[in-house]
Amino acid sequence: MTATKGQRHQAILALVNRGGVHTQQELAEALARRGLVRGYRSSTALVRELVLSVELIEPMAVIRTPPGTANLVARRIDEAALPGIAGTVAGDDTIIAVLRKPGAGRALKDLLAHVE
Repeated sequence: MTATKGQRHQAILALVNRGGVHTQQELAEALARRGLVRGYRSSTALVRELVLSVELIEPMAVIRTPPGTANLVARRIDEAALPGIAGTVAGDDTIIAVLRKPGAGRALKDLLAHVE
């Protein structure tokens, strides 16, 4: 049986809240052990699943995630080193990404695969 997105979100929240994972790789491995993902999933695939919304308010973007997962998503954005993104600031469930130039939000949305 395939786990639903909601079931995976609940498992992610439980892992993060317990302090059981600190990296995207650890998260993927923990979910795989629980049978919630099949095999290795890229950090990009996991991050895309965690993004609830992306709102562009240039020169910034506000990205919403489930509670406790914003740092995982922000790290992926920073590691992508998109030329139009100056950096991110992450809270518990919200990320602010600072855009260097108009239109940089499109590359960010493409990375996060969030289509509105």
